[in-house]
Amino acid sequence: MLRNRTLVAIALSVCAAYTGIGMVGPVRVLFAQSHGASLAIIGAMASAYLVSNFVFQYPSGWLADRWGRKQVMVLGLLVQALLSLLYLLIADPILFIALRFIEGMAAAAILPSARAMIIDVVPAEKQGEAFGFFGAFFNAGFLLGPGLGGLLATTGYASAFIGAALFRLIAIVIVITMLPAVRKNTSIARDEDAGPPISYRTLFALPLLGAYILAFGDYLYLGFDLTLLPLWMHDHLGASVAIIGLAYMAWAIPNIIFSTVGGRLADRVRRSLMIAIFGLAQVPLYFLYGVTTMAIFVVVLFAVHGLFYAFIQPAVDAHLAASSRSTMRARVQGMYSTIGLIGAFFGANVFSPLYAINYRLPLFTMGTLFGLCVILGSTLVRISEARTTLVDPLKEETSFS
Repeated sequence: MLRNRTLVAIALSVCAAYTGIGMVGPVRVLFAQSHGASLAIIGAMASAYLVSNFVFQYPSGWLADRWGRKQVMVLGLLVQALLSLLYLLIADPILFIALRFIEGMAAAAILPSARAMIIDVVPAEKQGEAFGFFGAFFNAGFLLGPGLGGLLATTGYASAFIGAALFRLIAIVIVITMLPAVRKNTSIARDEDAGPPISYRTLFALPLLGAYILAFGDYLYLGFDLTLLPLWMHDHLGASVAIIGLAYMAWAIPNIIFSTVGGRLADRVRRSLMIAIFGLAQVPLYFLYGVTTMAIFVVVLFAVHGLFYAFIQPAVDAHLAASSRSTMRARVQGMYSTIGLIGAFFGANVFSPLYAINYRLPLFTMGTLFGLCVILGSTLVRISEARTTLVDPLKEETSFS
């Protein structure tokens, strides 16, 4: 994978971008709380981010397929850098909701473009390993970010936001200097000339539906993370900002180490089996989170969780890549993220009232729903594997016509 310079550049740019995101992850909710934000406002901040990210995922994918992956990534990163600094100029917590809405728009421009570019430059038989490699760098951002952000926040919350802006600027430099511009007149144009136009029904072919259901279940945690995780660890487990950052790091370290291994395995064994095994292995962890009363135990559980995730996500990514045509790669990635964000929005809005009743309820509910999504999603992936060894969404659509 290191010989593919474009893949390395994509991984480095996303690592830098998500280091910036990770730096404010453990801090943003506590920063808003320090400015007088209530639980309702904090929930609205998360909802605003998720709604805008949801709305703009597919348009961003469409724009990346037409205008260029590189250009869309640069625009999104630049907006994110500016928004990180704007937090420091605002005192009214209500305005944080508007900032989060714009942040969601900017974030929608990055991952679909990056993931689509990986599919552009990596052969199908190596995409599992490629996404494992990408996932390792992606999670390295979450390793560095929360750790740096937590440490900087001990000197003042502003330091974390300034650091986040700087890392977004580093990502922009990497994208501009190291990534090639992929335009419509290259791979997309060749595929369009090779056959008839593809219906949008291909976005919901059977193999893709399985991946979308898995994304919905996976992103439930994001809704919890954006609204409640720092409050849960800080208020109920007595964790400091530094310990919260350590928990994120504990999740990321095994993920970084084993993501490439998981990717190689996904290229060699049945992906539906990997998804089922390592997905269901995560379910008991949510219930253990709910019953623990010690922050250090959560840190240990996060490390185990990160290990399991290192084997399921490359399998899902490789399955999604194999199920998407080149003319719709960014749009498929955008739709995948969109469905995931619906799950995150659902989680943020359902878990908050449950948290008000009892802080354990969101964790128990999340574990149950995630397990159901793994069972259903992996079953659909298995059915699609049984029908063909090389899934073609166009053929899937034709088979149902």
